[in-house]
Amino acid sequence: MNTEVINRGAVARGATIGLLLFVPISAIGVVVAHNVHDFDHSGWAALLAVAVFVVYFVAGYVAARSAPDAPFSNGMIGAVGAFVLWIPIRIVIWAVRDTARGLVTGSAPVFTAAGILGQLVIAAGFGAVAGWLVLRRVGSGPVGGQDVR
Repeated sequence: MNTEVINRGAVARGATIGLLLFVPISAIGVVVAHNVHDFDHSGWAALLAVAVFVVYFVAGYVAARSAPDAPFSNGMIGAVGAFVLWIPIRIVIWAVRDTARGLVTGSAPVFTAAGILGQLVIAAGFGAVAGWLVLRRVGSGPVGGQDVR
């Protein structure tokens, strides 16, 4: 039985998959925001928010599935890791596109403490749900040498 609670390989796989999904979503968001007059009040904002939630779930699922001995913790950290890996990409997008907005200061900064905390909580939540789903799927058989039914 593997006694390691956090499987670094599993977390890295989940976070990397999440990052690979964030890149096209970010690109779509930039293109749509450039072409839509009132992006914040359009249907696109909600659609892209749902896409981000799906990314958190997928990243968590990949991490949890790769570490069935501790699916909750690995799913949560994999999803949070995807967000953390995405932050530098968002900074590059800001540097290229949003130079009129402050990165962390001003009237409409790209990053706020509340926004970052909120994303971390949401990512952890979707990662936990993914871990629960993995646990349910493998719950009919042994996990880590133990029956979890």
